[in-house]
This record gives sequence, structure tokens and C-alpha cells, in this order.
Amino acid sequence: MQALTIPKKYSKMTVYVPKGEIRRFRSMAKTIGVEIETKSSMDRALDDIEAGRVNSYTSVDEMINAIL
Repeated sequence: MQALTIPKKYSKMTVYVPKGEIRRFRSMAKTIGVEIETKSSMDRALDDIEAGRVNSYTSVDEMINAIL
């Protein structure tokens, strides 16, 4: 017999977790039934662009000089 699944209503939140606590956070979240959705690389890149964390250079030499 298949279990009846009832759709849950969720609120979406952004939570910042220290890197050393991620494993414990995931474990606690799973225990209370929280669904964790990670961002894709593309989503993180778009967030950087929206926040202005982007540099532009006129040439490759200029970019290399800025890095060094």
C-alpha cells in the first residue's frame, strides 16, 4: 500500500550557515522536515552581478596587473 502524501505549505527563506556547521545544520533541518535548496553556480553568479561584485577591464594586461 502506498502512503498518502499531503503537499506542505512552505515559506522560502535565506539562511546563512557558517561553513563549519553545515553538516550539523543539514542534519537538524532533515530532522524537522525542512527542505534545503542549494543555489546553482549560475544563480550565485547572477547574485554577484546584481550586488555589484563584478570587475571589468579593458585588456587582459590590465586584468593581470589587477590580480597581481
